[in-house]
Amino acid sequence: QHYLEALGNGADPEPLYADAIDALVLMQSGDPESASELPPYDRDLLMRELSLFNEWFVGRHLGLSPDRSEHEAIAEAFDWLCDQALAQPVVLVHRDYHSRNLLVRPEGNPGIIDFQDAVRGAITYDLVSLLKDCYIVWPRRQLLVWLDRYRARAAEAGLDAGADRDQFLQWFDRMGLQRHLKVLGIFARLWHRDGKPGFLADLPRVLDYALEATGAMPPLAAFDAFLRSQVVPAFATVSRRAGHPR
Repeated sequence: QHYLEALGNGADPEPLYADAIDALVLMQSGDPESASELPPYDRDLLMRELSLFNEWFVGRHLGLSPDRSEHEAIAEAFDWLCDQALAQPVVLVHRDYHSRNLLVRPEGNPGIIDFQDAVRGAITYDLVSLLKDCYIVWPRRQLLVWLDRYRARAAEAGLDAGADRDQFLQWFDRMGLQRHLKVLGIFARLWHRDGKPGFLADLPRVLDYALEATGAMPPLAAFDAFLRSQVVPAFATVSRRAGHPR
């Protein structure tokens, strides 16, 4: 039974997420030679992921054609997000560490699946996947409690979790935006290319994550304006036509 199903059936999230955080630190602090064999989560890969937002969500799903100034705002935002990700300490990254890939086990919790795309990259990426989950939203106060648990465990394991909480939280939120823009593209692609509509219902949640982030990041003011003036209205229109409430 994966975490999302267990939570839906009333499981207490506290022990589940404590275990998931401890397991994440264990993976990240493991044998560095083994992790070095993984491909790097470099600028090329980060940019390829972000391009999915343009191609599949903005272009294909919403039918938008950004003008020159909007393209510049998007490109500048993508460059900035890549810079932020590449400035973080590098660890093993599972790359899909969330409630549908963590299995509840009576011993050795959690079971972890879907790790075939693991890379070496930013220390906050998997924590973002876990705490800013595309399938379930936690209150910010609860998220911060778990984030503090992670930082404490990471420090005990000798990992670099930032100079202080504020720095780590900046890393976390900026990495989260990169991930959620990518996911908007992936979920749209699953529908338009692969004929899988199941993820359309998750798009509003992921877009809300992105808007929360851009609204709090002054360097992305132009990109935030594009999202709110063009993407949000178009998304509402498309969602109504498809019968998915927004």
